[in-house]
Amino acid sequence: MRFLLYIVTILLSITFFVYKQETSAPVQNEPLATKQEEQTGTTTPETLVTPRTTKPIAIAKPKPQVVLDQASIDLIQQKINEANQTIKDLEVKNTPPPPRLSQQELYDKASSRVVNFFCEYANGVETASGVLISPNGYILTNAHVAEAFVNKNYECKIRQGSPAKNIAYAKIVMFPTAYTTNNKNNWEGHANDVSIWKITRSASGEPITSTFPYYSIDTNYLPKKDQPLATFSYPGELLGYEVLLKNLNMLFGETIVSEFNADFIVSGMSLSSQSGSSGGILADVYTNKFAGLIFGVTTTTNINERKLFSLSPYAIDRVVKNETGQSLADFLNR
Repeated sequence: MRFLLYIVTILLSITFFVYKQETSAPVQNEPLATKQEEQTGTTTPETLVTPRTTKPIAIAKPKPQVVLDQASIDLIQQKINEANQTIKDLEVKNTPPPPRLSQQELYDKASSRVVNFFCEYANGVETASGVLISPNGYILTNAHVAEAFVNKNYECKIRQGSPAKNIAYAKIVMFPTAYTTNNKNNWEGHANDVSIWKITRSASGEPITSTFPYYSIDTNYLPKKDQPLATFSYPGELLGYEVLLKNLNMLFGETIVSEFNADFIVSGMSLSSQSGSSGGILADVYTNKFAGLIFGVTTTTNINERKLFSLSPYAIDRVVKNETGQSLADFLNR
């Protein structure tokens, strides 16, 4: 009996030892997935052109465009690239946008604030866009729109509506000395492509007695990458003189922000990517805020392939400060 117990004990010990060896065998680890590095796409710079339409009275032919040289485009791209990290730090991560405003609401605001410049002179007519930015009748547009009329005490017709009708006359009250004939086609000129006009009298010639609807400008406003923005302007690239005179309409489009920094906003194709859109505006589709001042487009023949270039609210304030010593808000309230 004692011998049998001894045999059973030996067998149990052997069984336990084999079981322990099997359960403690090493498990082969699965290989870790390698993380692919993200590659950042680069945009091949294209030649830019300032969208302005000039139509001779006798012959409906556009005035030669102001062309942005390649060095200027490259410098804009470089400055945008340098600011990318700062922009990322400023952005609120994973914050969903508010509901979009209706197209009607966006259009209704713009239709009473965006204007058409109709400037007649000896050799023809120049048309462009602008925007009312104060109740006292101050109008914002580009310096290249105003350059032909600086120091001439000249009045341009200010038109509004669809079709555009004359509502007033305006004169230049702020033109940056930093925008010159020598630099207007390079980065420095584009960064200062701002002018301000003031309504002087009504279309009938009577003094102005009422205030104007206007866009206030938040100089701290910045868009976000891939954000949609509304565009409003009076482009006339595809129109003859008679249409410009009698049937020019404000166009409402949409563009998507592809890149931006403190001064420049680059966005995709829009109906405003045409001559005559200089001085048109970008508007935030969520808040209806003024978002930028259009100053140029790329020169590709197909409008659907063009990029739109605009100055930010900060850039506009910077130009006014450098020229007058006052902020934009103080200048408009003087």
